[in-house]
Amino acid sequence: MNAPSSILLALAMTLSMVTAHESPEHSVKELTAHLKTERTAEILYQRAVAYRALGQLEKATADLSASIALAPNNLAYQLELSRTHLAASKPSQALNAANQALKLSKSPTERAACHILRAEAYHRSRRYKPSLQACQLAFRQVPQGEIEWFLLQSENQRQLSQHRQRIADLKSGIDLHHSAVLKAHWIDAIIDAGEFKTALPLIEAELVDRRWKSSWQIKQARTHLGLEQTTEAHSDLHSALAEINTRLNPERPDPLLLADQGMAYALLDNKTEARNSLKILKQHHAPPWITSRLEAILTDK
Repeated sequence: MNAPSSILLALAMTLSMVTAHESPEHSVKELTAHLKTERTAEILYQRAVAYRALGQLEKATADLSASIALAPNNLAYQLELSRTHLAASKPSQALNAANQALKLSKSPTERAACHILRAEAYHRSRRYKPSLQACQLAFRQVPQGEIEWFLLQSENQRQLSQHRQRIADLKSGIDLHHSAVLKAHWIDAIIDAGEFKTALPLIEAELVDRRWKSSWQIKQARTHLGLEQTTEAHSDLHSALAEINTRLNPERPDPLLLADQGMAYALLDNKTEARNSLKILKQHHAPPWITSRLEAILTDK
């Protein structure tokens, strides 16, 4: 999956320092040593990036605040502060930092990165309409967008029941990026719109060609449930769980597999296991386009 522009911007600015070390821990150690002799905004920023990678978000925020105090007009520092607040589940602070970054942005790419962070912050606050509007502002700046932009836009449209537009926008994303992830979400959108008979042959075609089938079996189960074919749905879900449980690494779980596991359990009405999957996803800071469907079905239940 392509990284959003905001991430690419940060990576470009930190590449020379961060990639020179073996790990974020090593980066922190080296940068701390530099700060003893030379306290600059850039070194503080580099250490903040390493702290965020380690999940030490309070330390990252402190370094970023110090960086911004030294260089208040630096766009990268404001963007990183917004991302750090998002990682700390502080969407209001993330929005403030993204809005400040927007004032500093000069190019379409920079403005789009700010708008996407604003969209993420609004989404975390369950303010789906302004989140969608921020996504649309990002696309106006960079029309081809990034895959994650389409996914975030799609989640907002799902929450707002904008099914027809959601289907159309995801199809546009597929045409632009030829993304299997967007195709999977496009079919989910068709299912969400209640077009079960349209979705079923699309899913069956994917199952023929896939080595790993669990994600598509869950989609097929959702379609069967929509068609009131409960026996077939449960068979799909048990098959999906059998595959997922052989592939999932408990120490370093794949967020997509974990979300599928939670969805399968939820559709089988095993709410305890479904909530456990969601809890682990939250601990790993999975983005809304991965967690929101599971959250919604557990709320409904």
